[in-house]
Amino acid sequence: MSAWKMALLSAVLVTALWWLAPTRSMTPSAPGTVEISFMGPGGPLSGATEDAVRAFEEESRQAHALDPSKPVYRVVSGQNASRGQTEDPTRFLVSVAGGMPPDVIHFDRYAVSEWAARGAFTPLDEFLARDKVAGHADAIRAEDYYPACWDEAMFAGQVYGIPNSVDNRALFYNKDLLQRAGYAVPPKTWDELAAMAGKLTERDANGRIVRLGFVPNYGNSWLYIYGWMNGGEFLRADGRHCTLNDPRIVAALSWMTGIYDQLGGAQAVAAFQSSFQGGELDPFIAGKIVMKIDGFWRISGDLAQHGHLVNWGVAPPPMPAGRAPISWVGGWCYAIPSTAKNKAAAWELIRFLSSSRAQLIMAESERQTRQSQGRVYIPTQKPNRAFNEQQFDQYVFQNPALDPKLRAAVATFNDLLPASRYRPVTPVGQLLWNQHISAMENAIFHKLTPQAALDRATEIVQRDLDRALAPPTGKPVRWSIFFVLYAVILVVTAVTVYWWDRKRVEGVRSAYFRSQWRGGWLCAAPWIIGFIVFTGGPILFSIIISFCDYDILNPARFIGAGNYTWMFTRDPLFWKSLANTVYMVLGVPLGMALSLAIALLLTLKVRGVAVWRTFFYLPAIVPAVASAILWIWIFNPQAGLLNSALAAFGLTGPNWLQDENTSKPALILMGLWGAGGGMIIWIAGLKGISETYYEAAALDGATTWQKFRHVTLPLLSPYIFFNAIMGLIGVFQ
Repeated sequence: MSAWKMALLSAVLVTALWWLAPTRSMTPSAPGTVEISFMGPGGPLSGATEDAVRAFEEESRQAHALDPSKPVYRVVSGQNASRGQTEDPTRFLVSVAGGMPPDVIHFDRYAVSEWAARGAFTPLDEFLARDKVAGHADAIRAEDYYPACWDEAMFAGQVYGIPNSVDNRALFYNKDLLQRAGYAVPPKTWDELAAMAGKLTERDANGRIVRLGFVPNYGNSWLYIYGWMNGGEFLRADGRHCTLNDPRIVAALSWMTGIYDQLGGAQAVAAFQSSFQGGELDPFIAGKIVMKIDGFWRISGDLAQHGHLVNWGVAPPPMPAGRAPISWVGGWCYAIPSTAKNKAAAWELIRFLSSSRAQLIMAESERQTRQSQGRVYIPTQKPNRAFNEQQFDQYVFQNPALDPKLRAAVATFNDLLPASRYRPVTPVGQLLWNQHISAMENAIFHKLTPQAALDRATEIVQRDLDRALAPPTGKPVRWSIFFVLYAVILVVTAVTVYWWDRKRVEGVRSAYFRSQWRGGWLCAAPWIIGFIVFTGGPILFSIIISFCDYDILNPARFIGAGNYTWMFTRDPLFWKSLANTVYMVLGVPLGMALSLAIALLLTLKVRGVAVWRTFFYLPAIVPAVASAILWIWIFNPQAGLLNSALAAFGLTGPNWLQDENTSKPALILMGLWGAGGGMIIWIAGLKGISETYYEAAALDGATTWQKFRHVTLPLLSPYIFFNAIMGLIGVFQ
């Protein structure tokens, strides 16, 4: 086909695709309609939230019918492709930087301050003050909310989110197991809890744990709550100094570590916990754990549905002697991104969703859904004090059919709400959370002392906090230079290739650019253009941005080699990641050798070889999720197939995935299971080797090993190269 015909055909196809694109068939909004885009953590609107939103739309239509000057609101939402809006809010941040964010976003409260400090959210104080002055019936007032919920969504004295959910923590305990051990009431102090944790823990004849009395970090009880219990603070009141290594927090971590040691060590506990499941097999319901500190959601979830067979109760978390019980809260809020298009309309939606009638719509929707499924309905806690009390009075305390254990548990949790703490409001909230977990794990696994672990975590957080409060002052990057540089690189590359090709053929018309190749260049043009636009540019951008301070929301500033200096000298994770990658590379030659050995066996002329090839190839096509679950159970240190097989020979198996010393060999072993994928490539290579080479080698007296070394391996070199490259790519990813 001639070049012009191909170009014409391409143009026709592009036009057809554009014309058939779904965006052309979208129904436009009616005149006077204002669209509000909404982003939640779970994708499109559904369930109770959707019911409340549809009521909001209906109210706007009725108001418009009475007063045509008022707009009709239409709320739209789509799939949220982010992995997590707190740990990885990339999609949200890119939308803010690009000027196309949602008008309303449902965001984790403790993470709001981190991105509000960088300008990602709109302060809501003006909207709150306007409604208060106007005397709006649905005006949102700070005094109506539990202080911990309201204050968690504030930063630098301004409100950035309206709380819409809350959950706190308390002690769950099994009454029957406590009474069997001689305890009439749950522990109230740390000393009582530590003593009961050891006494209530049971082991089998082999010394393996079969029941845990109490684990400091099982459930939802991180170092945060123990530090607060002991009077510690993770951040000074001025917000400028991290105090993770507060002596009272060090003492709390030492207490946690002591309980793990009493139970046989964190590794032994982790090995037992690896067999835990959810639902009706929840370890607390199954009696595998006697006490735990966990969140309110456990009541409305597993315990409301499956806990009727267990004699359980809830009590305030045990405290150090002389301290009043406290809890800690988390939850989500509604916020408005800083570059939202319809902020006024967004506030109308937030105000409605925070009103008592919207809350009642959502509660009733959830109740009907639960009851239609034959499940017990327990409302979720609400940050608005009045509505929280109202809904529990209606659905729990005035429900005579409800299990009394549930009513008592709800009352205990709600009594703790006014005395609850919340995670520090800071621009480095996620890092503080990550480092507090890292310090806790380093201490309980005895990699570092509690003091050393918290000192190191404090140093890391303080470094980033200083940088957040006083960001680098380098010169802003002029991106016009980037495009000029990229264009120069493309031109130089094209000229170099053309010159090199002309020089290579010496006087003959270029092999790459002769007329016969015009069709080839035209066919390759989509890939070449795609590489230039979507791959080459981002590669150059990544190189440039590595020399800058950049958070997506604010202009990139050139800081030289500062990022590389920090990575090589102050980031321990870089060297650990590099060491882990090098270690895992060992699995590449092992996998290649195993798959080649299988291929050599399956090229033998034996009956049923096709069936054997199928068997060996099947593991390569097993879905990754199913494969992972299978190997998790094989590696289970308590009841796994591998350790059971070792026990048959009198050997004690390791903890495998729960032990950092055996986890990487376990992953390599798991990778060898899928060697059948590489086997197919090896078989193709072996089939391509002519028998005449082996016959000639045999005539020269070559042994089987010599044939393999001097004939098979050299002729398989392209396949060796391909498998090695693909294996390395997989390991690096």
